[in-house]
Amino acid sequence: MEQVMWEVDVPIERVGTSERGVHVFTGLAESGREARQAAQRAWETALLHALAGRDVPAATHRTDWSARGLRPGWNLRWDQAEHKGIDR
Repeated sequence: MEQVMWEVDVPIERVGTSERGVHVFTGLAESGREARQAAQRAWETALLHALAGRDVPAATHRTDWSARGLRPGWNLRWDQAEHKGIDR
């Protein structure tokens, strides 16, 4: 199956406040399910690096999954994430 570009929009909320937003992930995947899994892996990897005091890994290509702009104190609501294919 051919990989296409996907966007995964994950609602975020700041702990203890009414602030809300969306964290957007993009990258190549074969399906929406695979895109959501790749986005979550990118976030988990970034979070582990940040918690260890290391730099968050950057994508080497614009089609690679990565998580930049992590916000401490914000929760990602993966159960409400939405995905859609995007044109490159």
